[in-house]
Amino acid sequence: MKLNMSKMIFVMVILLSSLISLSVNNWFTIWIFMETSLFMFIPLMSKNKVNDQSMKYFIIQSMSSYIFLFSIMWNSIKQNNWNSMLTLTSLMIKIGMPPFHVWKPDIMKSLKWTECMLLTTLIKIPPMILINKMICMYLLILPLLITLIVGSLSGFNQLNLKKMMAYSSIFNISWMTSSFMTSKKAMIMFLSMYSFLNISAMLFFKANNLMFVNQISLINLKKKMIVNLNLLSISGLPPLTGFYPKWIILNELVKSSILLTSTMILSSILSIFIYMQINTFSLSNLGLKKKNYKFFFTKNFSAPNLIILPVMLIMWKF
Repeated sequence: MKLNMSKMIFVMVILLSSLISLSVNNWFTIWIFMETSLFMFIPLMSKNKVNDQSMKYFIIQSMSSYIFLFSIMWNSIKQNNWNSMLTLTSLMIKIGMPPFHVWKPDIMKSLKWTECMLLTTLIKIPPMILINKMICMYLLILPLLITLIVGSLSGFNQLNLKKMMAYSSIFNISWMTSSFMTSKKAMIMFLSMYSFLNISAMLFFKANNLMFVNQISLINLKKKMIVNLNLLSISGLPPLTGFYPKWIILNELVKSSILLTSTMILSSILSIFIYMQINTFSLSNLGLKKKNYKFFFTKNFSAPNLIILPVMLIMWKF
């Protein structure tokens, strides 16, 4: 996506809509900014003409908006938990939260990396704010548990980097939602850290023209280390940068829900294992030529080091 003047305006409107939503208390105003982001994002997807992915995205987002408005009107007549569940369902469809997540990887694999950055960061902020302001904590426990399990398990055996980042985004929806429920400082810290790490990883994939996991083995060692550390930081491996905002969220959340906190920790281990597979593939002899296999025991120590590093961190913690 070349940033000409019109596309720069679209991106700036999406950025401003997301940032203004953070300082607005009226749900109707947040909904207007959410729909503004939608109508600014569709021209970025469709490029010069309307395609299947932009139409699919528009239909899904429009359907979720209709359900949201219907639930609000119904709630004004009679307020009960079913109306709140309907509101939650509409917002879950909008951000691609399981079990309504199937559209997100399918759309992201056909987008360019610049559009994937927007879809996984700024576009999610207004629906998250509405979830935080309109849904009770006890109604969110089950959807967050499902999101953690589905997001961590769906990333296994993914060869397409865009689909893998889509499932990583789905997994981090639960952390983002939890950060909104804890405190404003934790929310701002997690949003800034996650957006920085996510955008830097996708910019690296774009700069090196990477589309599949096995292409990482073709770049030089320095670039491999950069991308692997970045991915491990997104997953929350200590003592990397992405671990600290998650640690703060866990410290706050453990006071309200032990079940959700323990599921977050266990699912994060699965998420780290997925990125460890990428490390093993790119840094071990699986990514080298066949003639170099005889040097496995003498020159290649990357796979044992990847196993020893988390073990040493766990021993140091205890």
